[in-house]
Amino acid sequence: MDVAIRPKLAFLFSYLLVALVFSCLPGLRSGQVCYVLQFVACVTALSACWWRSRNCNDSWNLRWQLLAAGMAFSATGVLLAANEEYVLHIQFAVASLSDFAYFFFGVPVLLAISMPTRGFKSPIIVYLYWVEATFAGLLAYVAIFPSFPFPAVWTHPVSISLLTHTYNLENLVLTVACLIRFIASEKEGEERAFFRTLLIFLVTFSIGLGVYQRLADLTGGSQNFSLLADIPYILFAWLILRLPQFKEESHTDYADRPFLAVFVDFASPIFFTLALLALVLTVLPSHPHLGMAAIGVILGVYGVRTTLLQIRFMLSQNQLLKARDSLEQMTLQDGLTGIANRRCFDQTLELEWNRSMRSEHPLSLMLIDLDFFKSLNDTQGHPSGDRCLVEVAAALRSVISRSTDLVARYGGEEFAAILPATTTEAALRLAQQFQDALETIAIPNRTSLGAHLTASVGIATRNSDKANSAARLLEAADAALYRAKHTGRNRIEAELPEYITPLLPHPEPSAFVVTTPAVINAQIL
Repeated sequence: MDVAIRPKLAFLFSYLLVALVFSCLPGLRSGQVCYVLQFVACVTALSACWWRSRNCNDSWNLRWQLLAAGMAFSATGVLLAANEEYVLHIQFAVASLSDFAYFFFGVPVLLAISMPTRGFKSPIIVYLYWVEATFAGLLAYVAIFPSFPFPAVWTHPVSISLLTHTYNLENLVLTVACLIRFIASEKEGEERAFFRTLLIFLVTFSIGLGVYQRLADLTGGSQNFSLLADIPYILFAWLILRLPQFKEESHTDYADRPFLAVFVDFASPIFFTLALLALVLTVLPSHPHLGMAAIGVILGVYGVRTTLLQIRFMLSQNQLLKARDSLEQMTLQDGLTGIANRRCFDQTLELEWNRSMRSEHPLSLMLIDLDFFKSLNDTQGHPSGDRCLVEVAAALRSVISRSTDLVARYGGEEFAAILPATTTEAALRLAQQFQDALETIAIPNRTSLGAHLTASVGIATRNSDKANSAARLLEAADAALYRAKHTGRNRIEAELPEYITPLLPHPEPSAFVVTTPAVINAQIL
């Protein structure tokens, strides 16, 4: 237990002892003392709520402050009752202003119960809550005194017996609403502690007040049992001071909560709205204009809150879609060169193959391997190798620039290009343009081929329905690249897999139509 809390708990026990002595000894018991003890009990609960609001998670301080406001109304009711009895000498046969303060205690408490634990944190929502609370106070006043505040003479205030039933109904509503929130709350954390503590207070307060009223009726008011109504406030303060400090809660875990908990959390504002509608039905016969105005406010607040939540939902959906698109883009893009990665290449090749089969248009595939790239990495270092890959990707993208084409990093120092509606001759011209661009940027890499980086290219084209799969087309392009690398490098080889029906692991060379370098040059010219 925190050392700083021990004096506060000692004060509570001292209060209970003093209150018990004054209540049990006839010589010390008096109305003034009872009012003092009641006031101290309310202020003690108020102080505990306010202390907790300063020592809890930021998302819960407003709720504890609302409970403190409820305790403040109870304390105000005690002061007004003492003033009415010993200064104004008002007979308690009908409701008085102190009864209004007692009744209004439930408004901020119900508001604290009704607020969603993971609600929208917009200031507008908070202002709407205060608008509803203000109208609740006005309606409660008119329901108790059937007149507008604050007349010189109250007109036909309700009787004490009716007001007693109203108090009991109010406590029942608060207890049931709090019980629902407690059942739907998480098993631990600030939410559970808040509703458990408040529920214990409401239950003990309802029982204590009911027993107090019953004993007062049986004894005709000859004995004072106000201690029964004071104990719940002291118990409430004691429970609050013993609450631990919880870690900051996450508000993004709705998927992990039961459906009932999520439903109650979102539907909780209806508690306060229903209470307002009940008050409207009470005052509507005597004050139709006020009742209609209150209904307009209720509908307006509900409409604004719903609209704001809908806007929040739409914004969240848009952010989620953008995040998904961004994540998908990251998963399909090579982090170094900025072009498509192998995953994107595989997906696109399958799509373009199916499209080519339907449209009967040719589909060309180009595989590119940088010659002796390992030598460049070993002599110049990996940072230089990375810069080289970026420059090669830019050169390839500058040559193959149609929106329908795809340039991808196939793996390591290998690149690939998918060329829809492109014949072998057109693909050969693009390959030659790429080699020319590579020669222009002149990336240093001294090898047996010369002083600059070169590339070998393999091309395959689907020109007939007899080529039976995208995988077969990729294998044909890879075979062409293999021959370009093993017949001298810095070459372009092309193969047409249109007569190959079986998918063989090692197809025989005679199965391909081979384009030799001499034929390539002739086609380009």
